[in-house]
Formats: sequence, structure tokens, C-alpha cells
Amino acid sequence: MKFLASLLFFIAPITLALPTSVITEAPVEDAAIDARQSCYVKCGSTCYTSAQASAARTAGYKFYSQDTEAGSSTYPHTYNNYEGFTFLVKGPYQEFPLRTSGAYTGGTPGADRVIFNTAGQRAGEITHTGASGNNFVACSGW
Repeated sequence: MKFLASLLFFIAPITLALPTSVITEAPVEDAAIDARQSCYVKCGSTCYTSAQASAARTAGYKFYSQDTEAGSSTYPHTYNNYEGFTFLVKGPYQEFPLRTSGAYTGGTPGADRVIFNTAGQRAGEITHTGASGNNFVACSGW
């Protein structure tokens, strides 16, 4: 019994010295993941999440497959790829406005577009921002 009491005398200070707090800051990897999720694709200085880009593509493909247009606009419409982009999938391609405020339903389309093929597959994203005339440049992310 005396031995057990002596052993506790030595162990107790050690257990009290162990840290008991929990790390509350997000690890660096989590911050990098959050940044990628919040900026899945960047067109000019505008970042789009994966959900925003996907929603635009889904809405555009829905209009395309139903042979209708968003509001009184002409979107989606054929994208001829005059700039010669190498997209993620084979065409023919359709273009549809890409917006941070939700899927495009008509009106001014803005500078950014999601490009998808006639099977509804993501081809990439392009923007008028930084391009000359009515041309496009690629957004980052593909």
C-alpha cells in the first residue's frame, strides 16, 4: 500500500502537467480547402464556387435540352470557340451566363460564361474581362 501511495505521488503531477486544451484554430489544410471551395474558378477578379458554376451549367443545359431560352435572352446559345480554347470535353458547345447571384434568368448577362457541351458536360468557364473587343479569355480553374 505504501508503494501504491508513493507511485501516485509521482504520477499525479505528471497527469496534471499534460495539456488539456483543445486546438480551436483550423489547420492550414482546412483553410486551403475553404479557399478552393470559395474560389473554384476565377473570372477576372470574381470567384465562383463549385456550386455556382455547377448551377449555371445545370440551368443552361436545362434550357438547352428543352429548346428554350432564359427569359427574353438568347441564352444558352452556340459557342463557336473562335478563340481556340482547349476545353475539358469535346463540343459542340453552348454558352450560358455565370453569375454569383444565382442562375441567370434573363437581362444583362455580365462578362462571365460557363461553357458546356450538348451532352451537358462541363467544358470550362470564360470571360470577357481582360479580353479585347467581344472576345473571351479563359477563367482560371480548368
